[in-house]
Amino acid sequence: MSKHANISSSILLTITVSLLTAGPNAFGQSANGGMVTARGSGVATGEKLSRIQAKMLSKRAAIVEAQRNLLELIEGVRITSGTTVKDMTLQSDVIGTRVKGMIRGAFITSENVYEDSGDWVAEVELSVCINSAPLNCRHKPNLASLLQSALDKTLPEKMYRPESNSASSNSSTEPRSTGLIVDLSAQEFAPQLDIRIQTPTGKELYGPAHVAPGTDWLFWSDSLGNASAMTDVIGERPLLVKSATIGNDSRIIVSEDDASDIFTKNRNGGDFLKQGKVVFVIK
Repeated sequence: MSKHANISSSILLTITVSLLTAGPNAFGQSANGGMVTARGSGVATGEKLSRIQAKMLSKRAAIVEAQRNLLELIEGVRITSGTTVKDMTLQSDVIGTRVKGMIRGAFITSENVYEDSGDWVAEVELSVCINSAPLNCRHKPNLASLLQSALDKTLPEKMYRPESNSASSNSSTEPRSTGLIVDLSAQEFAPQLDIRIQTPTGKELYGPAHVAPGTDWLFWSDSLGNASAMTDVIGERPLLVKSATIGNDSRIIVSEDDASDIFTKNRNGGDFLKQGKVVFVIK
């Protein structure tokens, strides 16, 4: 950078109201969220800079500020009830590198670069996807998938397997289920990135070990109607479970009957759990 250039930047930070935002206790109200957004602004001026150089440098300064603030926000996203992304990145250099790489790959959601009294001013808004719930995050990298491989995997003996004659079977005329909706709207539930569906005895039906690494596996909605409309995720005939409760460490507990039904319809429906075809409904 030229010694004659004077680059300054000021931060105008905003957080998109979303399901997962900054801080282990700071969760937004829109369950269709799933993005974190930060803004940065930069000003460039200098006697030796051309208009094009000043314009580019002001935008670069704004992007750097937005990236720095995105990192701060993402570090506060909840993994479990007592763990944040920052905790995980401190434990693993690999995860830390992945998170920083995701910040560098943040996408611009708005920008405004203009000239003011000879200076160039840039305002840039950057976003990253926390999960796959937003439509514009369906085909973008997201934090939930990025961290999935680092989450504790349930051992095979802890996976749910019904007794040989306890699982119901679909009738030959019954349409196959194409996905799963778990209605948690009656519960006080703080969303997080380590989600597991279990039976009252702790047997797991769904969690990070059930899907292939990198699979989009966390989808949220703020109403049953909106969840049902997510047909690109759960298909036209999802199974609905409404009797789930919240256990320790925000584990989602379903009854033995519901567990048997989920297991059977998943098996007969082409293993929609392995494909991450699950939507959680919260307030």
